[in-house]
Amino acid sequence: MFVKNPSFKQKLIILMSAVSTLSFTNAYAAGTCDSDLPPKILNKDVAIQRLMQCNRDIIDIKRAVNGNEANLKIAGETQNPNLTLGLGELNPKLGIGSGNYFDKAVDTSVRYEQLIERGNKRELRMKAAQSQVAASQQDVTDIERQQSIILLNAMVDLAAVNERTNLLSEVTMLYQETLRANTVRAEKGDLPPIDAKRQEIDANRAQLDLHQAQAEAKDAQLKLAVLLGWESQANNLQVDSAILDVMPLDTNGFDVNNRADIRAAKLRLEAASSGRDISQAQLKSDVTAGVQYDHWPTTQHNTTGTGDTIGFTIGIPLNINHHFEGEITRANNDYDTAQDQLERTQANAKADWLRINTEIETAEDNLHILQSEEMPRAEDVARTVELGYKKGALSLLDLLDARRILRQARLDVLSARATLARALLSRNQSISAN
Repeated sequence: MFVKNPSFKQKLIILMSAVSTLSFTNAYAAGTCDSDLPPKILNKDVAIQRLMQCNRDIIDIKRAVNGNEANLKIAGETQNPNLTLGLGELNPKLGIGSGNYFDKAVDTSVRYEQLIERGNKRELRMKAAQSQVAASQQDVTDIERQQSIILLNAMVDLAAVNERTNLLSEVTMLYQETLRANTVRAEKGDLPPIDAKRQEIDANRAQLDLHQAQAEAKDAQLKLAVLLGWESQANNLQVDSAILDVMPLDTNGFDVNNRADIRAAKLRLEAASSGRDISQAQLKSDVTAGVQYDHWPTTQHNTTGTGDTIGFTIGIPLNINHHFEGEITRANNDYDTAQDQLERTQANAKADWLRINTEIETAEDNLHILQSEEMPRAEDVARTVELGYKKGALSLLDLLDARRILRQARLDVLSARATLARALLSRNQSISAN
């Protein structure tokens, strides 16, 4: 309900209601982040939604917006007036006389003073503060973009290491089956002991690789959990493997100069420009206007009383010792710094865009070579060697070598898929956030 010219009590009630609502909202958000359980399989949409609500970096940057909004309110405030009460002309020997207070020989004064700003200082402060608020809002958008990219990369890492774990588990199981068969063959004298030991060495290597992948999976779960504020549920986080297969968004119409960090830098340049104007405006001195009421009655002991009088004052500072040279120099330096920061941000954004497109092109080429050439060759070699070994035409070393080549080819394909997914997700998120 809107209340026109609310009383102090009404203002207090409104303020308490707002604080209570804000506290409840924050408590609800915090409670939701702490109490929510992750889904069995975490997909991109759910993860992004959780990130926006519970990521600590995003929460922190949103608080900065609140601080700048408070600065805007401060910038628009008119300075409070000053009220001065005084007693004068008290004579200890003659006393103050009898009767009521206003008949006593006491000079009572009441002075009211108000600073009057000149040079549009208030408007310039508000303009600078508005630019800072808008810049901090763009900071939120940029941090959301950055954290989203980090999140999606972490999801790709977890999905890829899970796929690697599955692949290495299959390899390990294959080695275990081979070792069991070798035990039977060795007992029958069909397999030399040296060949059995070679296969055991290879099986142990595969087991070690599996253990390493499992450890990396735990680490990837924890990194993802920290981003989402789900540390207590890290062991339960599992990612949809579909995130490894990403469709690229259309880059037509995307302008890197519209990125949020560049918009923020432009707004801070505007704020610095307003700050420079404020420093120049200080050369136009403010004045302090005052009005004073004096009550000095005439009595038998005080024949010089003036009764009731009203006086007016104007206070003007004298810019004698300095003319705000330091403030003006600092404001100009802040403007130059903001200009440099804008140019640096633009250059970094363009470099990032070129880099990510280069990464995508390279990853696509590498994945194409691996899937269309290396993988078929490794599979063909493995099949041929397996058949030759069973027929006794090839040695155990040939078999082990072919299996290692096939395993590495499968791991290389997986790594290339993950690399391409990271690059595409990063570019897609930049386009979506623009």
